[in-house]
Amino acid sequence: MLEDILQMSKWVTKAWDSCFRITLWIRLLFFYEKRLMTLGDALSIAYEQRCAEGNHDSNDLLWGHDAAINVETGEITVKPDEEFLSRIFIPDTEEGDEFAATSLGVYSNDLAYDPDSDETQYLENSDRNNILQLVWRLAREEKSGRLVPTWPVVVARKDVRLLNSVPMEVGLQYGYKYWDAVRKEGVSKYISE
Repeated sequence: MLEDILQMSKWVTKAWDSCFRITLWIRLLFFYEKRLMTLGDALSIAYEQRCAEGNHDSNDLLWGHDAAINVETGEITVKPDEEFLSRIFIPDTEEGDEFAATSLGVYSNDLAYDPDSDETQYLENSDRNNILQLVWRLAREEKSGRLVPTWPVVVARKDVRLLNSVPMEVGLQYGYKYWDAVRKEGVSKYISE
């Protein structure tokens, strides 16, 4: 399963800039109902839950996106809502000083970034240097029945065993699109220099 996640991450990162088609979006992985699944599976489950409650609206299934299921064909379409501007996650809890599963990755850097690398080189460096990746956890809003992201979950991208007894830095894949935006737009107020 972890190797599948790694392969999917490579595919999604390579395809990200070229399309927002269904094949890209529905194959992204998320945690929903305590299980790792594709976005397509999560949207299908949320729609079935909505129908069980008597609401057969197949639109507005994902917060911040135009997401719908064609009830005749089963085709799922997802694209970003261009008017939606709240795309930055800022946790509302204080960071603790103690190590816990929820704090793994809080201070991780992307160990694959090189300002002179292209996307292919970045992905190769990430395979070699980063062991962590973010996967969003989704929850269903009670009132609307749509899925909303609640928290990014840090997962290991590959099997790893850490044997050292001194602190070490572990890498977290930010994604080439992140670094490309920083290079094009410059450092923002959300990124420390």
